[in-house]
Amino acid sequence: MAKNSRMRNFPRRKAISSIVTGMILLVTTVILGSAVVMWSSGTFSISKSITTALFATNVNQFSEKLVIENTWFGNTPYKFINVTLYNVGNTGITVTDIKIENSTHVLDIPITNGKIQTLQTNSTKIPYVWTSKVPLSVVVTTARGSVITAAVSP
Repeated sequence: MAKNSRMRNFPRRKAISSIVTGMILLVTTVILGSAVVMWSSGTFSISKSITTALFATNVNQFSEKLVIENTWFGNTPYKFINVTLYNVGNTGITVTDIKIENSTHVLDIPITNGKIQTLQTNSTKIPYVWTSKVPLSVVVTTARGSVITAAVSP
């Protein structure tokens, strides 16, 4: 009789252990699934913000339309170059840098107040000892990375 009572308890334990095992597997699956969903939503959110920032920068860079409208050379009271820029685009532009280059020398002028609104001009007077009939390049860089170049000669 003692053997029979042991045999009767054994199947009950086996049934309970399979229920507990199933519950453990179910809880583990739910926890891992939740972790994967949270990780992927965070990754997609970061990816979305990076894509949005790149798209906005590139679209705005393409919509920048800056023209070097006039470049003239003066010598009173010292030699200088006056560069007039005209924004013909539909978005405001910030000029960050103007370079004057010749075959032997580069003068790099950082611009601190270079905001140009739509359909407006900005004129910058740059001290530069120029020589007649020596060609120069004027290179203008904007805050979004657009580069505008013009060849000029005194």
